[in-house]
Amino acid sequence: MRPTPADAIVCIGGGTTSHDLPTDGGWQRIYTSVQLLAGGYAPVIVFTGRGNAKVSEAEIYADAARWLGMPGDAARLDPLPASTADHPDTLLKSLAGKITRDSRLLPVTSNLHSRRVLMTFRKKGFTNVTVVSDYTAHARLPHATRKEVSSLPAFRSDHKQYADPLFMLSQRSSALLIALREWSAIAVYRWKGQL
Repeated sequence: MRPTPADAIVCIGGGTTSHDLPTDGGWQRIYTSVQLLAGGYAPVIVFTGRGNAKVSEAEIYADAARWLGMPGDAARLDPLPASTADHPDTLLKSLAGKITRDSRLLPVTSNLHSRRVLMTFRKKGFTNVTVVSDYTAHARLPHATRKEVSSLPAFRSDHKQYADPLFMLSQRSSALLIALREWSAIAVYRWKGQL
């Protein structure tokens, strides 16, 4: 969906690797959240997720967002949710008084996960939710430390393309498995009364 002005961007945790780094999908959520902040859609990003590491997924994602240019004072943390169904309730607990069911929120998640996130928030009574899965701002945050152009004189791009048939097949196979998992999760959530 197209982003709208909000009180907070909510970066829904998407998992971490065994090295306590965001997953590939997690990096996309973090990047999109930081871009929404750069675009002026909200003054803060709430990073959510309990995770399975010694450090919460919320903290790992916030650290990664700082590397992408998010000012440290823009981060809020919700380290309580263990599943998608938990996010609406734990946001209310972790940010008591700052987020209500009437707050304008921009949850950021993957495209395939968007429907379940929206349904979960609506089921819990949130009325102003616009789910975003991809966005790139026209402006840059002044705190960005990530290089966009190499400073190494010897660097020459190899212009490598990732459009070869085997690479595309592996990406599409992965997307199919993720879609099947998501539809199964929606069915389970409905069966449990969480949607």
